[in-house]
Amino acid sequence: MSSFRLITFRVGPETFVLDIMALRQIVPYAGSTSVPTAPSFVEGIMVLRNEVIPIIDLRERLYPDSPRAEQPLVLITLTSAGTIGLKVDEVRRIVTLDSDVFLPSPPLVRGIRGELLIGVVPHGDEVYLLIDVENVLTEPEKIELQHNELAGATV
Repeated sequence: MSSFRLITFRVGPETFVLDIMALRQIVPYAGSTSVPTAPSFVEGIMVLRNEVIPIIDLRERLYPDSPRAEQPLVLITLTSAGTIGLKVDEVRRIVTLDSDVFLPSPPLVRGIRGELLIGVVPHGDEVYLLIDVENVLTEPEKIELQHNELAGATV
């Protein structure tokens, strides 16, 4: 049995977890710069240590009608499409969990954002939703992002 370190974060009413190995950095959200030619799913870009990072608002993707967080954070992650920033409402803590506590997503919710939700993780009184950073973007979105050369470009 192996164990995983996961970062827990909140988007809207739910707490999600992400493998900490997919996370490069957490930065405060200080706004993003919109780019006229950017794909519609990109909120904007930020520059971090001379690297251009497209920002994907997970709240907009998952709970578009819910109120905004006052001080969102950005999880800087590396995907096959390049480096992207995931805007989230709150980062909670890091947890270490054994692989045997991971449960598969019920078939009813597997279609959410093309397999974005890959598992359910009960932990004490809470239930975390496990997301796959590779599936935050659909394949056509990854291609479009790479075509626009926004992910991971340096200045």
